[in-house]
Amino acid sequence: MSEPPRTKPELLALIDERWEVLQHLLGKLSDADFERPLGDGWSGKVHVGHLAAWERSLIALLRKEDRHAAMGVSTELWESREANDTESLNRVLAERTSGQSLAEVRALSKATHDELMTLLDSMTQEDLEKPYSEYQPNDPPYNANPVGAWVHGNTWEHYDEHIGWLEAGLQG
Repeated sequence: MSEPPRTKPELLALIDERWEVLQHLLGKLSDADFERPLGDGWSGKVHVGHLAAWERSLIALLRKEDRHAAMGVSTELWESREANDTESLNRVLAERTSGQSLAEVRALSKATHDELMTLLDSMTQEDLEKPYSEYQPNDPPYNANPVGAWVHGNTWEHYDEHIGWLEAGLQG
């Protein structure tokens, strides 16, 4: 897709479309593929857990709750992400997911995604255009960018990143 969706219906349709592509790809993985490191070093299970964690963060954002608490990480680790150290945060998420059963990770992913889609369905176009800081007033400095950009980044754009990594990992 060359341009991001401009309306809520387009956004929801794109999220659904890319989620289905991701689920179709995950459906091709054996249980062993879910557990073994793929080309990027992460197992399929870690990819699924990672996406669920970032969706939980998005749910918290949209509910005006602490994003790091929703992810179960410390304030310090969350703030290191703001200093361009997202890798440390992602490493902690990967380690946590590695210790969970595949069934747990799959169930959490489904429940989280369903909750997110219900929340997004309840929002208006105007809600998506409100500034990030209206949803996260305790996260200085003030950020006037529309919260919809975070929805894009933590849904369809994020799925596309992982689709690419999973496809490459399965070929290697």
